[in-house]
Amino acid sequence: MDEKTILKHVLNNAVKFNGKANSGAIIGKLIQEAPEIKDKINEISKKINEIVSKVNSMSLEQQEKELKKFNLPEKKKVKEVVTIPSLQNVKGKVVMRFAPNPNGPMSFGHSRIALWNYFFVNKYKGSFILRFDDTDPKTKVPMKEAYKWFQEDLKWLKIKVNKVIIQSKRLKIYYKYAEKLIQEDKAYVCTCNSEEFKKLIDKSIECECRNISPSETLKRWKKMFKGYKEGEAVYRLKTNIMHENPAVRDWPGFRIINKSNHPLDKKSKVWPLLNFASAIDDHELKITHILRGIDLEISDIRQKYIYDYFKWQYPETVYLGKLLFSGVKSTSEAKKLIQEKKLTGWNDPRLGTLKALKKRGFQAETIINFIKDARINKSDINVNFEKLSHLNKEVIDKKANRYFAIINPIKLKVENAPELTAKLPLHPSLKKGFRVLKTKDEFYIQDKLEKNKVYRLMHLFNFKNNEFISANPDQSLNASLIHWLPALKDLIKIEIVMDDAKTIKAIAEPSLKKVKKDDVIQLERNFFARCESNTIKKRVFYFAHR
Repeated sequence: MDEKTILKHVLNNAVKFNGKANSGAIIGKLIQEAPEIKDKINEISKKINEIVSKVNSMSLEQQEKELKKFNLPEKKKVKEVVTIPSLQNVKGKVVMRFAPNPNGPMSFGHSRIALWNYFFVNKYKGSFILRFDDTDPKTKVPMKEAYKWFQEDLKWLKIKVNKVIIQSKRLKIYYKYAEKLIQEDKAYVCTCNSEEFKKLIDKSIECECRNISPSETLKRWKKMFKGYKEGEAVYRLKTNIMHENPAVRDWPGFRIINKSNHPLDKKSKVWPLLNFASAIDDHELKITHILRGIDLEISDIRQKYIYDYFKWQYPETVYLGKLLFSGVKSTSEAKKLIQEKKLTGWNDPRLGTLKALKKRGFQAETIINFIKDARINKSDINVNFEKLSHLNKEVIDKKANRYFAIINPIKLKVENAPELTAKLPLHPSLKKGFRVLKTKDEFYIQDKLEKNKVYRLMHLFNFKNNEFISANPDQSLNASLIHWLPALKDLIKIEIVMDDAKTIKAIAEPSLKKVKKDDVIQLERNFFARCESNTIKKRVFYFAHR
């Protein structure tokens, strides 16, 4: 197997995977083409590893340039168009809702439900309602800022909200329906000890409170507002006491909270639980179709009791799996870690919030494409961060300016190096102008140099063993490409917050001063980064991805 054939496959693999070739994939490809090389696999593997190391030291642009010399037939990329499936039983205007609990900011997981609601609404020219399910003033307490955060993030995702509903401001509506159900003997107020009630319900045995008259139950209901204390009384729906799932049997609709920690309502004492408030609102707001997480399938069963009692038509339900993001799993866990100062805030790069992803330079278009590509089904999806990064690179690579920055700088002196004025393109393909750097014979680099190996300072010259060779590119030299900075006084210092929230320091070219807050750039041969602050006092960038 000749070196030229191996080089072709290595370059092809590197270009396909964003500049990094994989030795194992190359070996597999070569054996597939020529099975007879198995007998010499150890010898060939050594050669492959050498070529992979050399190719991986090149820039992606150089790899693409070298690959073109092999005149490989171009594979046309066919972008698969994801069609939005049809909803069942569409009669009249489609109305759908996205109903988060604002106990923290919008997460990447939220975006799956939010975007698919909007995809459907957009398809049918319907109405998108943002409904804050915020009736837990004790355990998952809403954050006042989060109401605004959700609306900002939905706007960022290009979702047009037609109406905003806040459940904590609709308590009187829920009370009205609660009384109607009591009057129709479909609900009761239970004063049983919670542990004793559970023992009964697990055995499908009714508690004594269930058979109290509606008039007596109404008295108990009123006493929930003035009289009973927290834990002494619970409003329950009468359901099938023999239902196979104990969680469906006489499920709770309201509870008493003595001290509300709710940011919008400190006074209310009787609070609806999610299934009661959600069922009433879906009817009141004329919701036609519900997108619901597969983990909440039981909500349909519970809520249909209310719909059956009032003779309402239950909305069509479509189930979705979860988006599972690595790292911190829940909003409650994140909140605790932030309070303990183990996370820097809701935009800490280790979190899967949209705030964190935006901070790192991920684009709305990336999130939208990822969610659409994931389709709509009941399967949970483990978020492949490499795929997400690849999608983001496709979006930002087209517009991100290029700059040099050196991490852990090493000083290099090149003997006989000419004084030059280097014109470095801001972008490899777009005509966006140049950065200009004047050089002498001293430079900063971050690569450790090997003896007797030829290197090329990008856009500048070739050298070997710290001695100048030539200025013009010369493929016969097989030079490894490295980036650099002139060892002059006008370099600037920058900080980069990495994906583990640790900060690293670097020096960068003076042109970087022109970068504005929120610009996403490429620090050549390092990674993409978003500008957080770029003032004389503080120049901070956030790592996006390679």
